[in-house]
Amino acid sequence: MTKPLPTWTKDLSVGESCLDEDHQAFFRLSALLEDLRRLPGEEHESLIETALNILEEYIDGHFLREQTAMIKSEYPLLAEHIYAHDKFEKRVKRAIANYKASHKRAELTSLSRLVTRWLANHIQTMDSQYRGLLTSQNVDDRAFPLLDADM
Repeated sequence: MTKPLPTWTKDLSVGESCLDEDHQAFFRLSALLEDLRRLPGEEHESLIETALNILEEYIDGHFLREQTAMIKSEYPLLAEHIYAHDKFEKRVKRAIANYKASHKRAELTSLSRLVTRWLANHIQTMDSQYRGLLTSQNVDDRAFPLLDADM
C-alpha cells in the first residue's frame, strides 16, 4: 500500500491569500492526477492530458506571480528563488515528458509525489522567508493569462 500524498495544511500558509490559493491548487492538482491514475482503461487519457497541461500552466503562472511580487518588494533572495523554481520546473517537465512517452500510470504517482513533496519543502524552507514581505499590495491576484500579458 502506498502512502497518501502530502496535503496543504495551514502551517504551509505564507500569509498572503492569493499565493496560498496557488499553493493549495498544486496539492489539489497532484491529488487529481493520483485519482486519474487509479481509473481503469485508457478512455481517461484526455483528462490526464488536461490535468498535466493545467499543472504546467500553474507552474508558469504561479512562479511568474511570485517572482513579480519579489521584484516589486525588492526581495533580497530573488536569484536563489528563481534558481529553485527553474530547477523544479525542469524536473516536472521531464516527468511529464516521460509520462507522455510511456503512458505508464506509475509516472503520474511519481509526478504527484514530486510536486507535493517539493512544494511542501519549498514553502517551509524558502517561501516562509518572504512571509510579511509579499502582501496583497505587491502580489498580483489576476488570472495567470493576464499576468503573462503584461510581460
